[in-house]
Order: sequence, then C-alpha cells, then structure tokens
Amino acid sequence: MDSLIDVLVWLLIGIAIGPLLLLGIYAIASYFGLGIADRILALTARFLALQWFSGGVLNAVGGIALAALGVWAVVHFDPLLHRLLAALLVPFGLWRAYLGVMVLRAIAKTEDPP
Repeated sequence: MDSLIDVLVWLLIGIAIGPLLLLGIYAIASYFGLGIADRILALTARFLALQWFSGGVLNAVGGIALAALGVWAVVHFDPLLHRLLAALLVPFGLWRAYLGVMVLRAIAKTEDPP
C-alpha cells in the first residue's frame, strides 16, 4: 500500500509540475528558433488540460471524502463541541466537490472536437 501511495504522490507532482517545465523548454526552444517549439507548445496545452482534469477529479473526490468524514465524526464523537466542529467539514467538503464538478464541466464544454 505504501508503494501505491508513493506512485500516486509522484504522479500528482508530475502532473502539477509537468506543464511548467514544458513551458520553460518551449521558451528556450522558441528563443533559439527551433522548429520543435510549436510541438512543445501543443504538448504543453495537452498537459494543462490533464492538469485541470486531474485537479477537478481530485477536488470532487476529496470534497466527498471530507463531507463523509464530517458526517462520520458527527455520528461518532461524544462532546457537543467536537460534533459542531466536525459538522463544519460537511459544507466545506460539499463546496469542494461542487468546485471540482464545475471544473470538470467547464473542461467538457471547452474540449476541441476530434
């Protein structure tokens, strides 16, 4: 299980940093007038779409998980203060899930037809 988590962490880091690195490579290639610069820019755009998609999915799943954790904590914690604090997780989680779904809907509307 630890190796799966490690792979997912490195995958998310790569998705987050990949477009920025490609943009830097594009800037260098464009500065030197290389013909491959346009292909690098197109690849950067695809990586940015992947970054937005993965961010939307991560926010939607994480938001649902936070809301579920809040409901679980309200049911299982005894002191009233702990229940009230746990209840704050529910609207925050639903808000995050809503934002993730809105990002995914925006991506679906703006995709280029094949």
